[in-house]
Amino acid sequence: MYLKLFKRVVSKGTYRPEIDGLRFIAIIAVLIFHVDAFLTLYMDKASALSSLWFTGHYGVPLFFSISGFVLSSQLLKTKKFSYKQYLIRRIERIEPPFLITTIVFYLLLSFRDGFDQEKNYSLFRVLTYTSNFDTNLINVVTWSLEIEVVFYLLLPLLYLLAKDTIWKWVLLGLCTFVFSQFYRLPFLTTYFHWFAIGIIIAILETKKTSSFSYKLLGQTITLLCLILFFGLAHYETLLIIEIVQPILLFFFLYGVLIQKYFLKYLSFTSFTIVGGACYIIYLIHFQVISVTGHLLIPIIAHREILALVLVVITTLLCLMAFPVLERPFMKKGWWKIKS
Repeated sequence: MYLKLFKRVVSKGTYRPEIDGLRFIAIIAVLIFHVDAFLTLYMDKASALSSLWFTGHYGVPLFFSISGFVLSSQLLKTKKFSYKQYLIRRIERIEPPFLITTIVFYLLLSFRDGFDQEKNYSLFRVLTYTSNFDTNLINVVTWSLEIEVVFYLLLPLLYLLAKDTIWKWVLLGLCTFVFSQFYRLPFLTTYFHWFAIGIIIAILETKKTSSFSYKLLGQTITLLCLILFFGLAHYETLLIIEIVQPILLFFFLYGVLIQKYFLKYLSFTSFTIVGGACYIIYLIHFQVISVTGHLLIPIIAHREILALVLVVITTLLCLMAFPVLERPFMKKGWWKIKS
């Protein structure tokens, strides 16, 4: 009974637990990255694992690809598309948790340090999804949400151009990639190729694709792609970040979502619960790490143990907020007054 409070609400279609399993990988990677960054800042001891944990920030591109897959899958299955209803669904789903957490963090920060024009301006920037063009004093992690929101707005329009033609989406991805090499804007163009990976996977899923004959080999390649995707991120060169990693992520997602590898493991209840609550975890984890980290640093001297404890405690505390701050807004049309 109580476990149900921590499971996502599915408003339409068939629930696919493996997608929440993928979200679990992404959010845990981000948590590890931010925990390590916090401990690097506030503990004098160096960590032998920091170079490994540093690559956790590539959980964000994984999130982007998952979003591309999920939203494109919905568009491909929709017979009569309404841009208005599409926007309403996006707003009712993401805005309430975002607004609540942003305002709460703004008030807590202001009561601690005082109200001033700089914080007010930063609040305006965050609420209007324009903080990537300036300073974000309220909640630094929302930079990626701003990228997602732009993608949400543009995807249906891009779909009118490319529809379900793979080469057109590949061309769009390549064009935005080339553009971003000349103009490094904090905007969708810099990250669109990650979304395009998910879009292409969604299109491939609608087509008849034969299963790979050598399942064990396919599973090995899929797992290796995931390991290398995070592992090679340590070597931040243009070749690896912009070419090798997208290819690795594509084949990993292809193995999971098209060839159906590792669905049993990705569907573990603990994984799907954390993955299903990834939005609220993402919104508040940075502040939870800061508060709990300062409390635990004097108690736990071993850096690696403290890091693992922080990841677990942060995940559990954020999950406690899920039934209140996210789950009620998952239901389609939750705001409508019932007669």
